[in-house]
Order: sequence, then C-alpha cells, then structure tokens
Amino acid sequence: AVVSSQSTGEETGVELENLTVEEGDLTVEEEDLAVEEEAMKHEVPSLAEIMEGGAPAEYIPLLVVNFLLVLFVMVLLVRAVNEHRRFVTKYTMQGLCTLGIILVIPIFSVMYYSGVIVPKAMAKVTFIAETYEAISLLFFLRLILTFMGGKNETRVQLKGQKVALTSPPLCCLVCLPHVKFSKKFLFIHEMFVIQLAVLQLVLGYIDLLIGLDESHKYPAALLEETYSHYFHIFILFSLVLAVYGLGGIYHSAEHQLQHYRIFEKFILYKAFVTVVKVEELLVTMVAENISVELGVGAIPTHLRVHLWLYTLVLLQAAVVFPFLLRAYSVQDYQIPIVKQKKQDKKEEDEEEKEGEVVEMTQYVSFPDAAQLECSSADEKQTDV
Repeated sequence: AVVSSQSTGEETGVELENLTVEEGDLTVEEEDLAVEEEAMKHEVPSLAEIMEGGAPAEYIPLLVVNFLLVLFVMVLLVRAVNEHRRFVTKYTMQGLCTLGIILVIPIFSVMYYSGVIVPKAMAKVTFIAETYEAISLLFFLRLILTFMGGKNETRVQLKGQKVALTSPPLCCLVCLPHVKFSKKFLFIHEMFVIQLAVLQLVLGYIDLLIGLDESHKYPAALLEETYSHYFHIFILFSLVLAVYGLGGIYHSAEHQLQHYRIFEKFILYKAFVTVVKVEELLVTMVAENISVELGVGAIPTHLRVHLWLYTLVLLQAAVVFPFLLRAYSVQDYQIPIVKQKKQDKKEEDEEEKEGEVVEMTQYVSFPDAAQLECSSADEKQTDV
C-alpha cells in the first residue's frame, strides 16, 4: 500500500508538471497571438486588397478631390517655373535656390497623394518629402547669401560688425553677449543648418528600415513605436539648431536684406511643414486611442482616419502655395537693379551739386592781397 501510494504520488506530480508545462506553452502562445494581433492593428492594406475587400463610401470621392487639389498645385508650379525661367540664365544661383524652395509644397502634395492611392507606400513617400524639406533649408541659406552678393561679399560687408546671439529660439536670453561677425561665425552657423539635412537623412532612413521590417520576431509597428519617439526628439532638436543658425545669419545682415521680405519667405513654407507634422502626430494619437470601430472592408480604423488627414494636408497645400509663390516672386530679381539705379541717381545728384558749387565759385570773385593794398593806397591818397 505504501509503495502504491508513493507511485501514485509520483504520477500525480508528473501530471502536475506536465500541466504546468502545457499552461506555460499556452501562455507563450497567447503572448505570441497578442503580439501578432497588435501588429495586425498597424498593418496597412495594399491597393489591390482595398479594391477586393471593399472601402468606405468616401474613398473614391476623396481620391477625386485630392487629385484636383494636386492638379491645382502643379498648374501653379508650372506657371511659376515658366516665370522664373527667364531670369535663371542671368541669376543662376538665385533662380535655382528659389525653385528649390518652391518645390517643397508640390513634393509634399504629390507624395501624400501617392500615399492615399497606395497606403503601403506612405512610409517611403513621407521619408522622401521630409528629407527634401530638410535639404530645402540649405537652399534658403544659399538664397540669403546670394541676396548679399555671395559668401565672400557677405564676409566683406559684415566683417567686424557686432552681432547679438539672441536669435530665435534664444531671443529671451538677453544675457548672451554680442560677438563680432567673422569667418568663423559664418562657418558655425552654416554647420547648424547643414546638420539638419544630414540627421534627417540618416535617422529617416533608419526609421524607414524599421518600419519596413516584416519579421515575426520584431513586429514592425511595435519596433517603430519604440525608436521613432527618440528619432523625432533628435530631429526636433536638430531643427531648432538649424533655425537658430539661419536666424543668426539673417539678423547679422538684416539691414541689407530688408527689401527681400526674408521672414515672410521663411515662415510661409516652414509653417506649412510644421503644421503638417503636428497634425499627423495628433491624428496618430487619436487613431491609436479611439474606441469606436471605423474600419470598413479592407481599410482599418487608423487608415481611414489618416485618409482624412491626407486630404486636409493637400487642402492646406493648395491654400498656402499661391501665397508662397507671391513671396518668391520674380520681383526679387529686380531689387539689385533698382538699388543700383538709386545708387547711380544718388551719385548723379551729388555730382550735379558739386558742379553747381564750382559754377558759383567761377562767377563770384574775391579780391586778393595785392588788390586790397592798392585799394587802401587809393583811399589814403583820396583822403590827403
């Protein structure tokens, strides 16, 4: 009886161990299923899957409206390129930089519309748009130097001039000292702008690779959530540094650049890009935490919300782009000519005034010392 009870206990213990192992296997399987379900929530269907699985009623109308908005932007772009083309031959650097900045909004429009048509390509087209936008700051920097007559002319005109270090976003730090404009000052501020383009390209490419990772061990959506926040923080800090670099150069030559409306030029295209990024961040947070199921057919809830966001972005592009073209008008090419004409007219007026003074001195004669002696001797003889 004792032996049988011991064997029965051993068998029971083995069974309990087997049950524990099976429960552990089930727990691991449940965790894997949960991870897969979480990844499936972020999965984006292809265009073929949308056509086969169905789409919301507003999908086709949104495609048509977005196409018309993109077409409007492209027509304005062709017209602007045709206007600037006449001056590119004579003002090559200024024309190329201007066109490079103007292209930011059309590129955003085309890329986001491509994301509406092919949702799976949204990560790729966003990478292209944001990288070009970072590079456009280099065009803006070069445009400022071109307005000054080039980098060498900028150094000559501003050499030794006292410059405040309180450019935005450090405008509140009034305790910062004034420094003299020098070659080193210009080089450091140029590096502040260049580092944004490099960092955006590198981190954006890494973020794109993580987003395209389809491994079961490292779900793309979960891995992207882990690292994207750090990438966005780094890029935001880099953007602030680039804006400070541009602000330092602009405030150094603010008097010479007063006719070019630099602030208006910068704020129009940069505000558009900033607003788009903020809207995308807010909409993503709302789509992740929304409790109402809005998915229809092959389009899940988060994608349906983003479709409306992309439409809003294209609408904003169509509204802002005409004002951007007005800020970067062909009149900027005439400003040096007008300034030169004013300078020539001023020199002509000074020459005319000098000529009038010479003529007056010719007509007015003053007696010399000999004449004064003769006149005084005549007066004495007359008195005698």
